[in-house]
Amino acid sequence: MKSLYYVTQTLLHSRSSNLIKIISLTLGVTVSILIFARQAFELNYDTCYEDYERLYIIKNIYSLNEKITESHNTYGPVAAAIADAFPEEVESVTVTQQWFANTGWYKDDSRFACNAMTGDSCFFSTLGIRLLAGNPNELTNPDVIFISRDMVREVFADQNPIGQTLKMNRELPMTVKGVFEDFPENSSLYGTQIVISLASSFKHDWGYWGWDGGDGYTSFVRLRHAEDAERIIARSPELVKRFFGDYPDFKLAIGLTPVKNFRMDDGVSSMRIVWILLTLATTILFIVTLNYILISISSMSRRAKSIGVHKCNGADGSTIFSMFILETAIILLVSLGCMALLLVNFQEPIEDLLNVTLAGLFGWENIWASLCVIGFLFVVGGVLPGHVFSRIPVTQVFRRYTEGKKGWKHPLLFVQFCGVAFIFGLLGVVLLQSRHVTTRDRGFDPAGIAVAYTSFANSENARSTLVNLPYVESAASGSDMILGGLSGEFVTTDAGKDYSMRWLRVDKDYVPFLGLKFKEGRNLTKANEVLVNEKFLEVMRWEENPIGRQVRNQEEIYGTIVGVLKDFPTADPAYVATQPLFITYTPHFNYTVMLRLKEPFDDNLHRLNEDSREVFPQNDLIFTSYKDKVDFQKRSVTDFRNATILAAITILFITLMGLIGYINDEMQHRSKEIAIRKVNGADAISILMLLSKDVFRISMPAVIIGIIGAWYVGNMWREQFIDTAAFPLIYYILIALGVLGIIIGCVIWRSWQIADENPVKSIKSE
Repeated sequence: MKSLYYVTQTLLHSRSSNLIKIISLTLGVTVSILIFARQAFELNYDTCYEDYERLYIIKNIYSLNEKITESHNTYGPVAAAIADAFPEEVESVTVTQQWFANTGWYKDDSRFACNAMTGDSCFFSTLGIRLLAGNPNELTNPDVIFISRDMVREVFADQNPIGQTLKMNRELPMTVKGVFEDFPENSSLYGTQIVISLASSFKHDWGYWGWDGGDGYTSFVRLRHAEDAERIIARSPELVKRFFGDYPDFKLAIGLTPVKNFRMDDGVSSMRIVWILLTLATTILFIVTLNYILISISSMSRRAKSIGVHKCNGADGSTIFSMFILETAIILLVSLGCMALLLVNFQEPIEDLLNVTLAGLFGWENIWASLCVIGFLFVVGGVLPGHVFSRIPVTQVFRRYTEGKKGWKHPLLFVQFCGVAFIFGLLGVVLLQSRHVTTRDRGFDPAGIAVAYTSFANSENARSTLVNLPYVESAASGSDMILGGLSGEFVTTDAGKDYSMRWLRVDKDYVPFLGLKFKEGRNLTKANEVLVNEKFLEVMRWEENPIGRQVRNQEEIYGTIVGVLKDFPTADPAYVATQPLFITYTPHFNYTVMLRLKEPFDDNLHRLNEDSREVFPQNDLIFTSYKDKVDFQKRSVTDFRNATILAAITILFITLMGLIGYINDEMQHRSKEIAIRKVNGADAISILMLLSKDVFRISMPAVIIGIIGAWYVGNMWREQFIDTAAFPLIYYILIALGVLGIIIGCVIWRSWQIADENPVKSIKSE
């Protein structure tokens, strides 16, 4: 109890110093814990399934004219063929379609938007998802759905959902036959609330089923033993040859991806980003820990006499050590309390930035990451200063033993300056590259465009009705919107080789509506007319006189080229290079419907959706902003940029607080020396130079090392992009000079008072 009393008195006596510790710890611990926990969550993805080590996803590996591409979208019959060919290795398989994101479902007149997917009778047993009600064999029947526990609460409240009817897109009735447990947040299927029977897909012709096309299925395989995967992959060429055939230019191979590796293998995430973010978090953790140590050791000259008094009263080294550990524990607990307040008050923006709820982030599977951060800070931040303080001799009561003891302080400052230079160098790279990526010309301006996906019974009447609305300027439609990629189709060259090209079907208004630019020729206006882009001509080697050439797939003719468009991105321009594209004509106003609205856009978008519900009651017609979809696509870049900015601000703030504490301590025990120098004729500038000299000697090499680290990590981050912005050496030099300027400026600002002070005051205080 005595130790607790003395520690409490010490904390209250040094309020300003402890306030700095608490603020820096709160910021550092919050940011580092959030990043570490988010990466632990990322590495824990898709481990939520029962015996996930035995669960695999089938992967198609294509080789077309020696160009290899991989996709987890497979042909429908592949899973069953694997199960039949390897009965001793395969326990079960299931085939799904995941095309139904954010679809509209209706119970009477109430609309619910949710993610849905198809599944067969083996869906739940293969994935290892618990079925709460119903018989999975019901999924062999068409127009049957199973819903999640969460959707039962949302839609049916206390009613029994079994046997109830929901309408898909307001027109297709489906009967609820079962309830399944919600997909956990660390599942790639998280948010899927409805499983539609795969038999419904066959009935309504939602996808082609065969080995010769329709690779739009995601297939899962549960093996009897995880090591059987290699055996299946080794023997799969026989299977491919039997069902798919053998073609000279187009080859197919089958792979199996462990479900826990799916996100990384599919490109949703990458170990490169994980390691970079872990580097950021480690940098912050080290800096906040070393900053705590620096502030603690800097207070030695003030606290040494009181420790000497404790030793005179019988306290030994272990007692002093335990007191400092207790002090660290109290400060850390207060900081964690402040962190909790920050998380509660800024929960929404934090969850939006991390793309995961706080409940998922600090779940029992990931809590170890947060505990490791706290444990590291407590052990290192408490043990090292505690060891130093416990060795202070009793003679400290009578003389200044600690003056000039900089052996601890300078290495701590060095590491912090390294961290500041590293994070600001990386921030410069990230800001320039993210600006380059997010402002890249997409070939059209999505602002002011509302988009919806639907199918009208009478498309011309629908077009006329929508265009005549007073707030609508123009309209167009096509098979897809230009955003996340287009479907592919083979085109045959003059030499007889087949190449996979992107394919878009549009009405006559689509191209002028978006403002896509022509290199030559004109817009298509009728059937059998084709537009192509420059990349298409490059692949086909038709750069000379392309107008009038026929585009075909072996014997099937798509039409004749009437115009050439300048290249523009057909997928995410950050990660996908310009793709060869051909566009054919469709007379129907269906599928992707786009309307250009007058200002104010948001108000008119709201009016449009209200009017659409009245005018087209049979359609689930919900318009959204095209620009919002484009902005959402940029989130992987902007989220990393925002995380880097947050880390930079945190590290700078923590380092400056540690530096200020160091300067204050230096000024305190060098005040007499400075006063004597001033009496002997030294001016304020020479005093400032004296105080800045040590810091400059530490900061110069530290900043150089930090900038080199930023160059390495920044280039590693930029490797994921198709096109990178130039970041010349001069930029790194300017950032280094800026960091040095901030450090030296902080020293001068804090030193100016004593440099300009009357030396008599300092000598009197001694």
